[in-house]
Amino acid sequence: MTESPAGQASAGMVVVLSRDLMARIPIADLLRRLGYEPRFVADSAAFVAALAEGGGRVALGVIDMNAPIDWDAIAAFAARPERAPLLGFGPHVDVAGRRAAKAAGVDRIVANGEFRRDAASLVPRYARAPKSTGI
Repeated sequence: MTESPAGQASAGMVVVLSRDLMARIPIADLLRRLGYEPRFVADSAAFVAALAEGGGRVALGVIDMNAPIDWDAIAAFAARPERAPLLGFGPHVDVAGRRAAKAAGVDRIVANGEFRRDAASLVPRYARAPKSTGI
């Protein structure tokens, strides 16, 4: 575990790709309660950059599939060795979006309702432990 700015042990950073400002508040609250440091971005390029910049501190990448996603950018990140796992959530009726996410390398895809209902168990289930920074 790493140290958070407040000196408490952190379970790592969770980078969240979401354009929905109203969804960010409950997700951020949940992640903090679970001991994660949330980082929100609004587009696919910023998501991939944040995942890369965070390196071993990133425990999980979460993708809100309710808006357009650049799946090619996600696939390029997902092809990297030693990458953070990716969890996506979106409309259960968006079969094409689910297929695109799976083809891009998203590790787990759930419906919006399942994410809202079970995020407290999904996040730690799919997150990896942060790697030591050697400090």
